[in-house]
Amino acid sequence: MKASDDKLSLHGLKTALLAALDSASPKPLNKFNLIGRPHQRGDVEARLGVEFDSQGRSLAANAFGELRSAGLIEPTFADIVAPEDWVVITDSGRDALAQGLLDDLDQVLRRINPYLLEIRRGARTALEAGHPDSLRQSAHSARELVDQTLKEGAPDDQVRGEPTFKPDPTARSGITRRMRLKYLMTKFRGQVSDTALETAEAAGEAILSVDARLTAFSHGRSPPTKEEVRDSLEMAEIMLRLLLVGVKHSSEH
Repeated sequence: MKASDDKLSLHGLKTALLAALDSASPKPLNKFNLIGRPHQRGDVEARLGVEFDSQGRSLAANAFGELRSAGLIEPTFADIVAPEDWVVITDSGRDALAQGLLDDLDQVLRRINPYLLEIRRGARTALEAGHPDSLRQSAHSARELVDQTLKEGAPDDQVRGEPTFKPDPTARSGITRRMRLKYLMTKFRGQVSDTALETAEAAGEAILSVDARLTAFSHGRSPPTKEEVRDSLEMAEIMLRLLLVGVKHSSEH
C-alpha cells in the first residue's frame, strides 16, 4: 500500500470517497466497488494509485462509515439485495469536498484557526503510520490540538473581558483552563443552561485527563501502543466536539 501519508489518512480516504461519488453523481456507487475487496481493486484504490492491504481497506471502510454518519453520503435504498451499500453524495458532501472540511469539528476548528486543521490531520496521519516515532508524534499532536484550541479559541484578553471574570490566584495568568472551557462553550454553543455547564465541567475534567495521558505518552521512554494513542485522540476529539459543536450555532461569533 504505497502512496503519500496524507492520501492514506482518514481525511485523505474520505476525500477520495467523496470525489469518486461526486464524479459518478447522480449515479450511485456500491460500497465494496468503492473500497474494493481482496483481489478486487476498488475505485478509491484506482483513484489513489494504491492497493490496499487489510489495514488500509479497514481504514477505508471506517472512512465510508464516518461519511455516512456525518450525512455527507447517503444510501439510495433502491437495491433489493444490498439497499444500504449503494450510496450517493449529498449536497453537504459536495460542500465538504469543495471546502476540505469533512465533519462538524473541522468546521469549527477552521473558524478558530485554520492551523488547527493541520494539527488534527497530522495527528491522524501519524497514528495510521503506526511506527513508534509516529505514535509519539500523534500523541504530541493530539495534546497540541487541545492546548492550541484553548489558547486560540479562548485568548486571555477575551476571557478577562467576560462580565463574570474573577482572577484565580492559583493560576499564573489568573485564568484557569476551566475558565477557557466555559468561555469556549458559551462562545461556540451560545447561551447554555446549568445542565450544559455541568456537562462542560465534566468535559473539561476529561480533557485534562486526556491531556495528562497524552503528555505521559509523548515523553515516556517506551512508545505507547497504537490503541492507546487512538483512544486518547478520539477522546480529545469527542470532548472538543462536545464543547465546540454540541448544538447548531445560534449565531456567528
